[in-house]
Amino acid sequence: MVDPKPPRRTDLHLHSTASDGLLSPTELAAACCAAGIRTAALTDHDTTVGYPEFSAAATPLGVLPIVGAEIAAQHQGEEVHLLAFFPKLPRGVFAALLARLTGERRARAEEMLSRLAALGMPLPGAGEVLSHPQVGRPHVARALVRQGFVRDTGEAFRRYLVPGAPAYVERWRPEAADAIARCHDEGGIVSLAHPANYRSPHLGELAAEGLDAVEVNHPSATRSRRQLLRRETLSLGLLRTGGSDFHGGTESGPGAVGLGPTDARHFLERLLA
Repeated sequence: MVDPKPPRRTDLHLHSTASDGLLSPTELAAACCAAGIRTAALTDHDTTVGYPEFSAAATPLGVLPIVGAEIAAQHQGEEVHLLAFFPKLPRGVFAALLARLTGERRARAEEMLSRLAALGMPLPGAGEVLSHPQVGRPHVARALVRQGFVRDTGEAFRRYLVPGAPAYVERWRPEAADAIARCHDEGGIVSLAHPANYRSPHLGELAAEGLDAVEVNHPSATRSRRQLLRRETLSLGLLRTGGSDFHGGTESGPGAVGLGPTDARHFLERLLA
């Protein structure tokens, strides 16, 4: 007999409409519950503003909510994404970093919209785009689609919004060591997100700067890559995290990639100690 209930699991990398996801925090909590997820971290880009709604919706459904944020930092000139997790909402130095990143996002979006207008693609809904507190390239790409300038967001990125493209604008990124230290100051844990996406993840160097964990399980990592990352984290004494990096749309849903029970227990014991 087939069990009608999906397996219970952990997903520590999820996005909502508070940044560039397509589901509201409440809708995301419901999707996590439907997927059989027991522990879920909301890790919107540069913000924790969606967490109170997510927590309020997830808790009655039997889903343990974890507050987190994904930020883009730099290490040796390369962009690296960090997942910061907290036992409670950050209010101090890390919150101040998020506030600066939010301001930088708006300034960057304004410049991208200005460049698109100069290319003959003014967006009448520019005000609506900029009204999003965590405005980013996906919001600009969706506006280009709505106006009919491109067929889909993939074309928008390829033609206008990737490095070297005419509307691309570089953004300010904190040093990874500074971001890690700020997270630790508020009792948090930092994991290197999707390490398979980098030329070299510099795990040893980042561990020396205080990195706590590595996102071993992610849709971008092959099975062999996951096995290698697991060996490296064990040798460095790092925790392991995993998640679907779910944004909505057509990709696999919450829990499609997650974290095994042993690694999840170690993570929670450290975070909630």
